[in-house]
Amino acid sequence: MVLLCGNGLVFPIVYYGALRAGAVVAPLSPSLPVAELIRCVRRLRARLVACDEECADAAAAAASDTGALRLLVTEGGGGDLSVGGLVDHPGREPRPLPPEQPAVILPTSGSTGTPKHAVHSHASLLGNAAAVAFEMLGLQQGDVQLGALPLAHSFGLSAVLNASLVGGASVVLMRRFDAVAARALMERERVTVLQAVPTMLSRLTATQGPPPSRLRLCVVSGAPLPPGLATLVHERLCANLVERYGMTEVSPLTMRRVPRHGGPPGDVGQPLSGVVVRTVDGAGEGELEAAAPTMFSGYDGDAEATSAALRGRFLRTGDLGSVAGDGRVTLTGRLKDVIVRGGHKVPARQIERVIEAHPDVVEAAVVGVPDPDLGEEVVAVLVSPRGDGVIDELRRLCAAQLARYMQPRRWYVLGSLPRTSSGKVRKQELRTGLR
Repeated sequence: MVLLCGNGLVFPIVYYGALRAGAVVAPLSPSLPVAELIRCVRRLRARLVACDEECADAAAAAASDTGALRLLVTEGGGGDLSVGGLVDHPGREPRPLPPEQPAVILPTSGSTGTPKHAVHSHASLLGNAAAVAFEMLGLQQGDVQLGALPLAHSFGLSAVLNASLVGGASVVLMRRFDAVAARALMERERVTVLQAVPTMLSRLTATQGPPPSRLRLCVVSGAPLPPGLATLVHERLCANLVERYGMTEVSPLTMRRVPRHGGPPGDVGQPLSGVVVRTVDGAGEGELEAAAPTMFSGYDGDAEATSAALRGRFLRTGDLGSVAGDGRVTLTGRLKDVIVRGGHKVPARQIERVIEAHPDVVEAAVVGVPDPDLGEEVVAVLVSPRGDGVIDELRRLCAAQLARYMQPRRWYVLGSLPRTSSGKVRKQELRTGLR
């Protein structure tokens, strides 16, 4: 079942109801263009697309094109079902399911930029939620989390929604993140725990007002913590800041308490209970591998990609780094050609393919460059005989085929792309020249 909902009441109600019924839930971002949504529904072989009112038209188009059924669930009246009607419906005992039964299929991106879908079992979801709720957050009844992270993404789904359920905490949902509104909401609803990507924290620290009076913990993940942001968070939000490291396939892996000055560059802390992080072949520095009880079951419908990602019980993370004698992990770079923009992982090759499909583009390269707000910004560099005259057409092409966060914001046309002797584009040279 595909779940296409924003951060409203419909999402958790349909999500947990489907899990209780034994369905496999595939949350998808409401920001997906209709064409990409249709491709995902078909690839996932979904028989049902459940949606809220905001996504009704997109869900109807996907259902019509793929033969799936559309289920419209509303917070008020109308639709195929309403939240009120579901609350009034007699409850049923959940179906008994084996722990290894698939529960969710979460979208991710691989090193080639080809979208993949990671399957997680009920046991994996529970392990993730328990690790976050108890070992990382120390959740208790009376805690309130801000639900501003997209619930369709792994971070929001697992660390906010699932962890709160396991820990007995409440969640205050924001349909769309706005820093000024979020600060006011945290004070009004007495939010105690805030989990966010660095961009969200950066924007919150730029708003006026004293630190939220009940906020006891901030957790940051999804992208590296920019220099100087830790100091601002300590001063303007909360003096208790934790950074966590993980990925859609296996999470959480490590955590650290972030000091006021931010700490050593690349430090992401030590592994949580039951987690092992190591370098490939025990190298002093190299690609990191991880094993944990929260490991995914594999990529849906892609045995080849699953085999390439796993070495025994270890996942090849695609991140470069080192592991100290006490287990502390330091990240030094990314093996995968992925841009992290505002917490979203953006596969460069997927964007390049869209741009290169234009008949007037000779070649293209997409890179990430440092951005003080988003961490990295998406930049497209291309060669075209039409020069800058082709850029508006490329913007429209990307808008039609890519999610908003994946669309390049800066465009450059060059006479040629710098390449190595073996013909590969020198992307680091491009990044350096575009800063």
